[in-house]
Amino acid sequence: MTASSHEMARLPRKSEAIHDAALAELSCPHLGANGCEVYDERPLICRLFGTTPSLPCPHGRGPKQLIDARVEQRIHWFARNTRQVLV
Repeated sequence: MTASSHEMARLPRKSEAIHDAALAELSCPHLGANGCEVYDERPLICRLFGTTPSLPCPHGRGPKQLIDARVEQRIHWFARNTRQVLV
């Protein structure tokens, strides 16, 4: 998963070992035993899970109405045109 440099600046730093372990499991280094440890500061990509058809919730949850396709396109444009770094 990637986030903008600005978003990453708000997140606590994790060790290289924690990053490597999360990457090996295709997981997030900020995901703990009780869920997201940085929920209030989570990156935009995390906020989108379950709200768009292209990022469905793996648990089948989501809002009653998904984000409008045009809004989703604008969000993906923003991500493509913003410097992104690996979380």
